[in-house]
Amino acid sequence: MKRILIIFIYIFTFALNANAQLSKLANNYFNNGEYEKAAPLYKKLYLENNYNDMYFIYYYKSLMYDEKYEKAIDAIKKQLKAKPNQLYLLVHEGNLYEKINNQDEANKLYKKAIDKIGSDKIQIIKLANAFKEYSYYDYAKLAYEKGVEKVDDNILFLMYLGELSSLKNDYDKMIDYYIAYLKKSNNRYSGQNIKSKLSKSLAKDKMLLLRKKLIGSIQENPDNVSLIDVLSWVYLQLGEYEKARRQITAIDRRFGENGSRVFKFAQDAYKAEKYSTAAKAYQYIIDNKKRNSPYFMKSIRLYLNITSEILVKDTSTTEEDFLGIEKQYNKFIADYGIGDQTAELVIELAKLEALNLHDIDKGINTLKDLIKRNYISDYYIAKAKIVLGDFYMLKGEIWESSLLYSQVDKDFKEGELGELARYKNAKLYYYKGDFEWAQIIFDILKPATTKKISNDAIESSVFITETIGEDSIVEPLQMFAESELLIYQNKFDNAISTLDSINFLYPKNNLEDDIWYMKAHIFQKTRKYNLAKKMYEQIIEKYPDELRTDNSIFELAQLYEDIFGDKNMAKALYEKLFLDYDSSTLAVEARKKYRELSGENVQ
Repeated sequence: MKRILIIFIYIFTFALNANAQLSKLANNYFNNGEYEKAAPLYKKLYLENNYNDMYFIYYYKSLMYDEKYEKAIDAIKKQLKAKPNQLYLLVHEGNLYEKINNQDEANKLYKKAIDKIGSDKIQIIKLANAFKEYSYYDYAKLAYEKGVEKVDDNILFLMYLGELSSLKNDYDKMIDYYIAYLKKSNNRYSGQNIKSKLSKSLAKDKMLLLRKKLIGSIQENPDNVSLIDVLSWVYLQLGEYEKARRQITAIDRRFGENGSRVFKFAQDAYKAEKYSTAAKAYQYIIDNKKRNSPYFMKSIRLYLNITSEILVKDTSTTEEDFLGIEKQYNKFIADYGIGDQTAELVIELAKLEALNLHDIDKGINTLKDLIKRNYISDYYIAKAKIVLGDFYMLKGEIWESSLLYSQVDKDFKEGELGELARYKNAKLYYYKGDFEWAQIIFDILKPATTKKISNDAIESSVFITETIGEDSIVEPLQMFAESELLIYQNKFDNAISTLDSINFLYPKNNLEDDIWYMKAHIFQKTRKYNLAKKMYEQIIEKYPDELRTDNSIFELAQLYEDIFGDKNMAKALYEKLFLDYDSSTLAVEARKKYRELSGENVQ
């Protein structure tokens, strides 16, 4: 019995392979236009594969394309006689009559197909697809409309009618069909497909029309989650983030969701620099979800982080404002204790204390307290050590920083944390003038898994090579590196004095554009924006092919966009960057910013 089974499997497998080879050969003939050779192979496949419809259609098309019209008509009439319910065959037959200039007969066949539509959903879909294959969109529309009429479960036909209207550029009708589909589907996921289709076809004026019709439909169907979901998406496309937030939180509240939709929206709003709206979305989760929600603690941290960021960007912010945020951090930490769930909060609190309240020692003590707790995971201990190392560097205790970075590097050889610690250690060697060792580490980090670390390592390595040059004079670079450390430590006057001394002591150095670039950063940090603008402009004009130029164009564009409020100038600079510096790591981001300023929807 076992032997018979093995023989059977062998024969079956051999037959399958032979069938696949024959099918492949037939397809090759068909695709190469060798229809006379393809036709008999497809006929053989059709007969030997349980009268497979697909093989018959290719057999029929081979005859038709080979202009064997009488043979093709005879074949399709026999097929229709054997399978009268396959109405789509009438479309293929009609198309053949069109080829032989018998439009009247073709029209009769198309009408016959429509008239014979019953309640078989699959046959209606096949019929409409056949009409669409030959771009007979009006007939396809009639088929779908009959489907809506004849089939009880007809929701799919509303979707197809919407797609068809889009193909005909009848966007008003498309909107009506899609809204009808959403009304009938009414589940929290059905809007995804509609949003995908709408994003490819709607200009702003039609998006406004869609918004109007959705609002009207929601008033009539206030519990329809699909309509509300798509309306929130429309608000996002129109840049109306606050309205979108209200809709999204309404969905979450009304249908008892877990906050995932609101959390994702908050992240998207943050990426779009709608910080206040993002903060409100996170606040909603904090106020309405329980601690066991996967989004609760994340929302607390991100809410406080965004609030701090808003204060940093606001020129009217006072120390009292930051003290208020500090109180909120301490309250949450006191309420929920110190553990893995709150470790990120503690680290963010330390940053607030050291960087915004300018109490580095307090920030250091906060991190030391976290690190000594043996129940905190190694991951969060490592993150705290990296930030603690940064604080020690601010204080000028370089080797304390190096020790901490080295510990993280040792404990996390693979992955982002280890790479970050390694990069920071390399920067320390660079600051202290040990360029050879720094460059060795930068070169090791070139293939880093984190794109930013990889790009920064490559740029740093190239900068060292180009600056030292063939004559191996390192003194100008040593002074430049020292100025970078002073900038990091917010000692801006000393940094400018050091940068100016480079040109005085070494007038033939090749660091002029780099000096301007560092000064531009100092002027931005000290809010001397016109001076920063001047530095960037000098680099772009005088050094169009240097390492800092693409960064200068991007940062100047940001100045025009965020500080000077000149969107057109910002647009022109972003365009220059992605056109003239298309190999730059900033080119993709520049193109995205250009599209945003042009009013395009950027996902």
